[in-house]
Amino acid sequence: MTNSTRHERPVSTVFSPEIMSPEHALSVIDSALDHRANASNSIRSRFNSAIMASVNIPGFRDASIAPRQQLRDRILATILVEEVDKLAGAVLQCWTEANDPLRNVVADRLRSRDMKVEGPDWQRGIFNSVWARHEWTAEAEVIANGASDDQLDADDVSLMLCCLSGRVPTLEATVEMESPTFQKWLDELSELPPEAPEWDHVDDFASSVKGLALEKITERVTVQVEAVADFISEIRGEFKDDLLYLELDISSWSAEDVVRANLVDAALEQVTELKSALSEYRPIRPQAPSRSEESLRAPERVKFEKVLLDIVGAWDEMMKVPETPVDDTLSDDPLEEAHGNIDEATAEVDSTETSSGSDHDSDSTGADLGLLRQDIETLSSENERLERDGLNLREDKSKLGQRISRIRDELSKSREMQEYWRRAYVSESAGQARPEEEQPAQIANVNDAIELARTSFPGRLCIALNSKSNGNTPFQRPDEVFDALGWLATEYHRRRSNPGAAPNFDKLIKESCPGWSYKSKQTDVTKEQFTEWYTTTLDGKSYELDAHIGKGTSFDPQQTIRIAFDWDDELKQVIVGYVGRHQRSRRS
Repeated sequence: MTNSTRHERPVSTVFSPEIMSPEHALSVIDSALDHRANASNSIRSRFNSAIMASVNIPGFRDASIAPRQQLRDRILATILVEEVDKLAGAVLQCWTEANDPLRNVVADRLRSRDMKVEGPDWQRGIFNSVWARHEWTAEAEVIANGASDDQLDADDVSLMLCCLSGRVPTLEATVEMESPTFQKWLDELSELPPEAPEWDHVDDFASSVKGLALEKITERVTVQVEAVADFISEIRGEFKDDLLYLELDISSWSAEDVVRANLVDAALEQVTELKSALSEYRPIRPQAPSRSEESLRAPERVKFEKVLLDIVGAWDEMMKVPETPVDDTLSDDPLEEAHGNIDEATAEVDSTETSSGSDHDSDSTGADLGLLRQDIETLSSENERLERDGLNLREDKSKLGQRISRIRDELSKSREMQEYWRRAYVSESAGQARPEEEQPAQIANVNDAIELARTSFPGRLCIALNSKSNGNTPFQRPDEVFDALGWLATEYHRRRSNPGAAPNFDKLIKESCPGWSYKSKQTDVTKEQFTEWYTTTLDGKSYELDAHIGKGTSFDPQQTIRIAFDWDDELKQVIVGYVGRHQRSRRS
């Protein structure tokens, strides 16, 4: 067997469609979820923590308790779209442990070929090396065909081969690009010989392209969201009378809801179509001046009215918030409607008997009375059943409320202890002594995080926010803001204080603060145009805020934040000059 080229790859790579089919990926996640309850403590804890930290499912604060199919699909989407290596690694570790017989077969094969059974670097979330794809495929076929168990799944064998060898297969040749520009770049790269020095820096190039793509996509989404907001405003103003006439209410429409629902493209299409339809509807809305013209106009009017109603209905349906499985607003009396039905039926019988008093011999009246009495008996029986069910529901609700209260208390304590140990770790990294009687800090908002960082890292971190900063930004995870500032005061500070080989700060912050990223510079044109966003002043000295770290790419400030800073080589301090959502750019 030839030696594979040593080259690191993110763990999430193995879930790419070029290596693992979506059907097999879902099967792997299912297997891991099935084994989760019986997994070893460390693997189960790592799996649940990765889900809670990375997976977001509307209606569930803790995604790990969401329904199986919903959780499974969201895990795969998170791995593929966001490339969360810790989540991918947790799934693979749990899956590997769940398939112990297969693990033994593949391990024996690797040892027989004098290969180490070392697995990926789960802590860093990387495969240590790569297979030549044809070699990986051939080895998997040998194991599958040579096994005594003819039920051995070839896809599972291929994946276990990756998980035990610590190697991932190289991807197939790139597909044809629709963009001529991108295709030209790919053609030029494919013509480079393997010994070309450019390949030594390919990871940095790929990371830069990915970062640039993310920035451009963010800028494009920002422009689209602003367009949605403008369309909504224009429609409300220009077509107010038409909307009133059609009894269409779009007063609740907002760009923020669009962002929150992650439906920017669909929303932009809807508002564009709505404005266009209203423009065509307005001339035909009034009655035509003549009967013959009206006979032609009326069908067109009806057609457009249906289109308009459908567009607004589709928007409302699209923006519906999913119902949460736990309903704290359960009615105290779920039997009210049943009682009302019985009262109505009884009143109807009384009324019928009164009105029929003058004609007791009426066969039809007697039959009606008999039927109504049967209805009353049926409703009474149903009422008794509902009363029993209602008692059970109230009892279940009471127990559920107690359980929710207990879980909230435990969660609160858990967060306090998590914050306590986080501060202990960061203080130790900064070389500070931690008072033994220190209590866990409360970080309720971004301002709390900034102030805590200011007092926690004197001499390493200087907070000098410019006028465009917003410490009141409603970012939902202020504890992560403190973590990120702590990273600047420890890891970043240490690397800048002792310069050597150029570190990959983007990779380093991703390891310490999952979901966060680092960018080293801004364009000169942007800085010149929006100087007050990209500079700050401290003791009369001006600092350029070229570098920033941040999390999130959406328009929603609850999910997105940026921290811009500079390094003062004389003071040996990180100068934090901006905290807020996105800094201003030409696109925003």
